[in-house]
Amino acid sequence: MIVDRADNCRYRISCVVEACNWRIHDAVLSDNVSWAINIQLMEAMYGKVYPECEACNWRIHDAVLSDNVSWATSIPLMEVESLQKLCMERFRLNVKQRLFYKVKVVARERIHGGFAESYALLPRFAEMIKSTNPRSYALITCSGDSGTQEHQFKACLFSLDATMKGFLGGCRPIIGIDGAHLSGYYKGIMLNDVGFDGNNKFFVIAYAIGVKSALYEVFLEATRRVCCQHLYSNCKNARWSNAMFHNLFWIAANAYNEYVFKKAMSKIKEYDVAFKQYLRNVEEQWLRKGFDSNVCCDHNTTNLVDSFNSYTKPHRDMLVLALLIAVKNWIMKRVGARFDKAIDMDPNILTEHAQQILQTRSSDYRFFHVTSYGGGEFEVRDGHVKFPIRLTTMTCGCGK
Repeated sequence: MIVDRADNCRYRISCVVEACNWRIHDAVLSDNVSWAINIQLMEAMYGKVYPECEACNWRIHDAVLSDNVSWATSIPLMEVESLQKLCMERFRLNVKQRLFYKVKVVARERIHGGFAESYALLPRFAEMIKSTNPRSYALITCSGDSGTQEHQFKACLFSLDATMKGFLGGCRPIIGIDGAHLSGYYKGIMLNDVGFDGNNKFFVIAYAIGVKSALYEVFLEATRRVCCQHLYSNCKNARWSNAMFHNLFWIAANAYNEYVFKKAMSKIKEYDVAFKQYLRNVEEQWLRKGFDSNVCCDHNTTNLVDSFNSYTKPHRDMLVLALLIAVKNWIMKRVGARFDKAIDMDPNILTEHAQQILQTRSSDYRFFHVTSYGGGEFEVRDGHVKFPIRLTTMTCGCGK
């Protein structure tokens, strides 16, 4: 900055860039003690001029970042609204929020380094994972030939040995896959694979960055489910979006038996034939009545999978190495806590989730009438509705 004038009555400062209109004009008041500052010019500068002047930008960056170490190190984790409020309290500057996105990037680079340097450290991070966690998967793929050009990052995948053992030994035979967009400099998508344990909690199996889904090529014989919430949104975008559509769709999607499903589909046909045909053309499984009972999972949405995305949301604008380390540490803590809790459990005792379901259904079904027909077969009657139960096959006519 340049001091254009400095005396006992006036003080004027301008930006070193000639094209920048940023100015501060100070003048002493009649009491010869107080000074008046031209606030309008400051507001104009912070509201409109500063995005076009890098010199002003970096001076504001430096003013915010150089206050003290604890302040600077917490900037990458703070919301821009909080940064704006603290800047006003500390420096008496009313700065537009969009500048603080740049401040967070600069602070992150000063603390952790740049994005390019972070990607360059991924091979060493993968080797560290494999050396400290034997039998874990840590894969990095790059493009380019080392003899002709530099390697460029394409994708990475990580799966810890403890998570793979936990999935194979204590989770249901179903994998939920979802992705979330990264908001760092190089963008990209972070994919996560989760399972569902006996307590109906999600269990992280693997996570990756930049990997395209290859389900149709790898799992040729696996059945695939589609999230009903996403299917519902697609239907709304295709012009079906009233209360009747909402009720009919979810009755059909949540139906456990053929009778309830057919009744719902007949109502859907009366509502709109095209809507019924649209649902019939969905290739993936979305009806609970068609789920494999051996999987022991009736989830028809990705809510539990989205829980993992909720955790990674505050970290998705961080450097890729910092993001992967944060995810790894969180997974290890989560697995460790569950291991300590499960190691003391009696193998013959139900999980907390199973006990809650049993208590709820016992309360709901206390007025049902049961008739035994021998051989482990029963008939359960609730009013005018009857369903057969076979204990030998662990099946019920209701479909649940």
